[in-house]
Amino acid sequence: MPEAGPVNFYQDLGGKAGVAAIVADFVTIMLDDKRLNATFEGVDLDRLRSKLAEQICVVSGGGCKYTGKSMAESHEDLKSTNMQFNASVENLQLAMERHGVPNRVQNRLLARLAPTQHDIVTR
Repeated sequence: MPEAGPVNFYQDLGGKAGVAAIVADFVTIMLDDKRLNATFEGVDLDRLRSKLAEQICVVSGGGCKYTGKSMAESHEDLKSTNMQFNASVENLQLAMERHGVPNRVQNRLLARLAPTQHDIVTR
């Protein structure tokens, strides 16, 4: 997972409550997406939401500590494609739009998460 570095735009995402709401919407959108929903069969969705919120908090400079598995480890058996990764990005953008996150802030978050593609896409 990328390091937080000197970047801090956590409050621009709405802080803890805002990130939790974005993540909740994001997971719901993912579950409704026919391109991706099979990936989440048998997944502990509460844990997924928690780890996603931690990850976003870390990369946006919110001062959190990520306690989950590495991106490579947590995705190694999923055989994710670039199409699925890109669909996930679209869904995250949609969730952020629904919560009024400005485009510049969306772009900052997506840029911070982009390096995870190398760990997530395995085929």
